[in-house]
Amino acid sequence: MALPTAAATFSMRDVLSAPFVTGLVASPSGDQLLWKVHLRGARNLYLYAGGVARKITAYDLDDGQDLDDIAFVAALDAAAYMRGGVDDNSGGENINPLLAVPAPVRGIYLVSLKGGNPVQVGVGRDAVVSPRGDAIAWIKEGTLQIASIRRDGATFKAGEPVALSVHGQASDPVWSPDGSRIAFTNQRNDHSYVGIFTPGDKNVVYATPDFAYDGYASWSPDGTRVAYLRQPGAREDESPYLDPIRAPWSIWVADAANGIAHQAWSARRGMGAQFYPTDSRAQLWWLGNDKIAFPWEGSGWQNIYAVDAAGGSATALASGPFEAETVVRSFDGMSLLYATNEGDSERRHIWQVGLDAKPQALTSGEEDQWNPVSLPAGRYAYVNAGYNTVPTVYLSGTPPVAIVGAATPPEFPAGDLVKPQLVTFHAPDGLLIHAQLFVPTDGKAKHPALIFDHGGPVRQMLPGFHYMEAYTNLYESNQYFANHGFVVLSINYRSGIMYGHDFREAKHVGLRGGAEYQDVLAGASYLGRRSDVDKNRLGIYGLSYGGYLTALALARNSDIFKAGVDYAGVHNWATSIDLDEGQAVGSVGTPEQRKIAYDASPIASIATWRSPVFLSQGDDDRNVEFSQGVDMAARLRDNGVEVQTMVFPNETHENQVWAHMVTLYDAAAAFLIAKLKP
Repeated sequence: MALPTAAATFSMRDVLSAPFVTGLVASPSGDQLLWKVHLRGARNLYLYAGGVARKITAYDLDDGQDLDDIAFVAALDAAAYMRGGVDDNSGGENINPLLAVPAPVRGIYLVSLKGGNPVQVGVGRDAVVSPRGDAIAWIKEGTLQIASIRRDGATFKAGEPVALSVHGQASDPVWSPDGSRIAFTNQRNDHSYVGIFTPGDKNVVYATPDFAYDGYASWSPDGTRVAYLRQPGAREDESPYLDPIRAPWSIWVADAANGIAHQAWSARRGMGAQFYPTDSRAQLWWLGNDKIAFPWEGSGWQNIYAVDAAGGSATALASGPFEAETVVRSFDGMSLLYATNEGDSERRHIWQVGLDAKPQALTSGEEDQWNPVSLPAGRYAYVNAGYNTVPTVYLSGTPPVAIVGAATPPEFPAGDLVKPQLVTFHAPDGLLIHAQLFVPTDGKAKHPALIFDHGGPVRQMLPGFHYMEAYTNLYESNQYFANHGFVVLSINYRSGIMYGHDFREAKHVGLRGGAEYQDVLAGASYLGRRSDVDKNRLGIYGLSYGGYLTALALARNSDIFKAGVDYAGVHNWATSIDLDEGQAVGSVGTPEQRKIAYDASPIASIATWRSPVFLSQGDDDRNVEFSQGVDMAARLRDNGVEVQTMVFPNETHENQVWAHMVTLYDAAAAFLIAKLKP
């Protein structure tokens, strides 16, 4: 029997060099595409038009400033976008990981589709372009801003922004189909309203206000109505420790002229009573002028339903033991395209369904497809990736056509990546756990091994490149370890997504008991039973929630885990929750609740922590308090535990500067190799 050919070893820098594609959108006419490419620190927009893809921005610095809110401005032959901190870094002052002077701001920009110098329209985030192409709305420090935009020769001019000052915070602006009005969410701490603003009249009406959280506004195609979600308002006894039974969420439809709304549908009590959003920006999709589609996990799975806008019972459009993750409306407005794991629990493929409730698979195979974009004549675009195929934009066809913006660097070791194996094992309580196994091709009989735990925890690792950039980077890190002689087990532990409500909302996890740690121990047992693993050389690593599980493993079971890398992990649930809630340490939760949280934390078992650890964090982390790392490093050093550290001043939870990430991952890998390889 022929043995597999051993791959040449590659560097961490090489495997992290692949371009990352995201943010795919289509022009209003559907004949052009825009997307973002991140290539070794440079984040730029690419345009596909006339059969050719080309870069239209020229950001060359690895400065950590990202691009978001990408949109066409067809009337101006331009693209709009935001540049600055995005996602978890979109609040507060803008990130500045290089401490640049002057400090960068979150700017709203226009750039010609022919390229050239961008023009700044304003400062803020959540930018949306009017369907008429004559204005942009965005959010600046909780205030809705609107500015007119126009062509001025080869460049653009923006009018002075008009600010809508409301009590509380404005968010999630959505233009009406004719561009005359804007619906938005008005957040007011323990409740929120849906407001409908007419800029010309400077008039705001609220959609039937209540003691509730209203949001996710969605305009009817004729612009006369606004559908929105209603969820129960806050209770005074709410805290992260308490999960009371709440009244079900519901869908309401308001008259856009006067705000008078009626309830169109309500979830039932029990399964699905609490709203669980998809990863899409919108959560309600009008199909025609009278039907509203929406996600609901009443069956225990995130499926797609529809209801008449006038009210009535919901009809299941796509239902079964799978999850609809991202959803968009078709170009003709009569069906939905969605990324799902239907029939393939570990991957994503694109499906389509209309009011006939007959879902059809549009893509399939051993690679993943996500970010569907509908085009005219039944065509569509999406992002495709595999285990050694980097994320790439594809256009539907027979066969589908790859649209390459930025070429993959020649040093990227695509041919040396291993194909992850899909494996399962049972936790001690009998729960089935899914994972990916990376096995070296060096032909050796025994290998050191690593467990990788993702963050979130509401995430699922894929057997290939991921649609979230941080997890694509960590997938590449897993490939690096396999290439350097480690068997790697990437675990999709309980409280993750795509395996149904009960798996995601598993009992006693995290601060309520740390029950998911048994899945980590089950993974260690699985590896220990493999003949190609030396169970005495087992390590563990992870980021964020994965850092928490790493620290918990080292604290409780240094007898099993001989070394670990903890990237920005939570180490004391009780104090972390205090700080997250903006309260003094020791003030949130009852003594009984705090004790459970403390006991589920690595800090509770620090006396038995003996294995060496690599700790790292950026001190502008907006997910996990930097104090969690400071306290843990101090306690471990006081106890004589070997601690290697790498701290990044001004960096965030996931290093935004590519060079910082390469440096970090390289150092962490060297640490694990030194501790675990003979």
